[in-house]
Amino acid sequence: MIKTIKELLIEWWAGNTTTKMPIPTIYIYEVKVDGKIITIESMSKSRIYIHYKARKKYPNAMYIRVVSRKRQY
Repeated sequence: MIKTIKELLIEWWAGNTTTKMPIPTIYIYEVKVDGKIITIESMSKSRIYIHYKARKKYPNAMYIRVVSRKRQY
């Protein structure tokens, strides 16, 4: 049976309209700032972004290194 455009639209509108949102993933990084280890949380995987956040948090630091990343759900 051939359906008209109107019938197809009614079926589409009557369907499930809820969207599945992705679960946000929080990444916890260990960052070495002038010899001491600190942790920084972020929703980004980028190590460069974590380095930027550490630089903003500790603007006078001489040495910043992102050591490792741990994933948390």
